[in-house]
Amino acid sequence: MRLAHGDTYTDKRGRRYRRMTLAQRTQLRKDYIANVPKWRSPFIGYLVTIPVTAAVLICTIYVAKMFGQFFFPSTFCVISILFVALFWGAGPAIWSILLNSAALYYFFVYPTIGYDLTNWRDSLQIVPFIGSGLIIALITAQRERARFQALATELELQLYARELEETNKQLEDANQMKDRFLSIASHELKTPVTTIRGQAQLMLRRISHQKKTVDMDGIATTLERINDQTGRLTILIEELLDVSSMRAGKVVLNKRVCNLTSLCQDVIDDHKLLSERHITFEVPAEPVCINADADRLTQVMTNLISNALKYSPERSTVDVKLQAEATHVLISVQDHGRGIAKDQQQQIFETFYRTPDAQSSSKRGLGLGLAITKDIVERHGGRIWCESEPGHGSTFFVELPL
Repeated sequence: MRLAHGDTYTDKRGRRYRRMTLAQRTQLRKDYIANVPKWRSPFIGYLVTIPVTAAVLICTIYVAKMFGQFFFPSTFCVISILFVALFWGAGPAIWSILLNSAALYYFFVYPTIGYDLTNWRDSLQIVPFIGSGLIIALITAQRERARFQALATELELQLYARELEETNKQLEDANQMKDRFLSIASHELKTPVTTIRGQAQLMLRRISHQKKTVDMDGIATTLERINDQTGRLTILIEELLDVSSMRAGKVVLNKRVCNLTSLCQDVIDDHKLLSERHITFEVPAEPVCINADADRLTQVMTNLISNALKYSPERSTVDVKLQAEATHVLISVQDHGRGIAKDQQQQIFETFYRTPDAQSSSKRGLGLGLAITKDIVERHGGRIWCESEPGHGSTFFVELPL
């Protein structure tokens, strides 16, 4: 997997590691400490070092009295440092070095030479012991670092595996979405084109069969159907272009102060004229003005109202309500159709998604309208959601900041 240059670093051996953040290192340190048994915590090590040093000192004094002369009194002390370092790490090992050095000086060097600054060379006899202890502490620190690095590597591998799993899932979803899009688009685009071609051929045949007079009523009806199907094809193409621009991040909002009340009223009037359906509109007494892209908000209202009309009974009403709050504007579009199941209310805003009821109905579509609507609303800093119960219709809410 390729990573950004700032996310990795290379050690002296050419091995690449992920550059971890401070929070990740802190969490990793906590995990590392949590995996260590409580009796091996550094705090316990500092406490245990004191009785271990006392026991080693007693053994050293006893051996010295037994043999009369003990040439290497630091032998047991080195063993104690090694023992402490093995079980409790570098910190307690250094603390053990200090305690044992003080004990050796007090019980073996001081009785011989006394406290004499001019005789400091005799005190250097402890230096080899201190050096040996520091080497043990250094080796222990290297071992702890290796353990920590192994844990970091394991965490890195887990992150890689999780990223690969997410990437594979995204690729699978994209592949399924592509197949679904090709299937739906080929069917949806083919239907209006076939209709346009058939109606055009029918009109041509009617004209050719008329020798003297032409049936203008039949031609007008045919032209109306061609116009309807051409409009449908145009809408499908515009939706595909909007989705392409949306994914490429090329959607630019031309914001200006617009009258939201007048905008919604115009969209409602257009749908009333085209569908001959009853649409109610509830508005506050004062006009509601916001800073937004009027064309895009018109597209939002058109998608919501057209969906409400499409998926509700022919004689039912569609209720549109506009409310002005202290910090935002709330628009609701309510229909009295079949409703949407709870588990589908989030998916309906995904690209190319259509509910099972919509797929089985005679109403055609690519499942792009709500995805485009959601993108436009979020680009305005707002949010959109749906509240619905099967059999009781659906209400779509759009919240826009003032």
